[in-house]
Amino acid sequence: MSGLDGFLARVDARAAERLHSIRDARRAARRRLPTVVFDYVDGAADDEVTLRRNEDAFRAVTFRPEMASGIVEPALGVTVLGNAVDFPVLLAPCGLTRLIHADGPSGVARAAASRGTVSVLSTVAGSPVEAVVAESGAPLWFQLYAAGGLDEADQLCDRAAAAGVEVLVVTVDTPTIGNRERDVRNGVSPPLRIDAHNAVPLGVQVLARPRWAAQLAATGIRLSGRGAGPPGRGGGLLSSVASPFSWDDLVHLRKRWHGSFVVKGILSGADARRAVESGADAVIVSNHGGRQLDGAPATLDALPGVVAAVGGDAQVLLDGGVRRGAHVVAALALGARAVLIGRPYLFGLAAAGERGVERVLDILRAEMRRTMVLMGCPSVERLGPDWLEAPRP
Repeated sequence: MSGLDGFLARVDARAAERLHSIRDARRAARRRLPTVVFDYVDGAADDEVTLRRNEDAFRAVTFRPEMASGIVEPALGVTVLGNAVDFPVLLAPCGLTRLIHADGPSGVARAAASRGTVSVLSTVAGSPVEAVVAESGAPLWFQLYAAGGLDEADQLCDRAAAAGVEVLVVTVDTPTIGNRERDVRNGVSPPLRIDAHNAVPLGVQVLARPRWAAQLAATGIRLSGRGAGPPGRGGGLLSSVASPFSWDDLVHLRKRWHGSFVVKGILSGADARRAVESGADAVIVSNHGGRQLDGAPATLDALPGVVAAVGGDAQVLLDGGVRRGAHVVAALALGARAVLIGRPYLFGLAAAGERGVERVLDILRAEMRRTMVLMGCPSVERLGPDWLEAPRP
């Protein structure tokens, strides 16, 4: 580690110590990132109704605690697709992770492994799966986009399998790209091109965040051109990939993939059943963090219907709106096996690199443990609807 690298690592460590909530991490990320990058992470589609709906659904939860239980150390570990995790929070696939901090996807994977959980690498994270597996030395899931059709999907599957990935996540809610107006207002409607129309305003934003720019420059990351991932993916500041998979495509991919097979982007019981019939071992209740269809149901509201439809035929995970450890508890009480977080760990990554991701996971784990103790619940395996007050009619 060079002198500069060591200095930056110490700065990140101190920055991580100052994070006490996901809200703190978001504020720190806003200070560290150029506006165009922060808005890419923080923003959602159209009027951002679905983004707020995800969070509001968790705010509406009322717990039903049991007093004088004597519980002081609840059991938080679960098994997801045959793999034990220390607590039920996984890191969701997110695009352009490599542009948020120089630690990038490999740092995210290491942070997850250090806290006894796992990260899911996006096709458009900005780093190829082989490099992330080699650099991180951590178990990894791989999330599949394939704008180039099944031929490209097959190639990506083969690469992920050859790299040692055992879990494939296919996202089905991106037949086209949502209208993310923050990006449009920043002059970077996808695909990004830095040219005469936007070079000056984007350049000013980058110069206003010299530490971010210096860290990325030191790694050789470029702000335009083709990326380090699959050809044509992850290249400029923003990159978006429509990936219109059909159910027949999922059947094809399930036959090709020999590990666990997960379908992400499910919001109804009917689609959950179709995913299971297509070979899914698990489904992820997700509305893409509000970044696709604005006006979609909150993931927490959609969760019970999906759980009921799937029964015991597949595990059900939830992605979207989790900002507190108490939110994890609520999702598990409604039938989720585990949750995934996206923006929270990206905020931590922006604020303090790999240490920031670790800190975000530590915060959620501590909040989750405290919530379980205050509820009097001894184990996540004991969570169920009886721990929640019924919603008002």
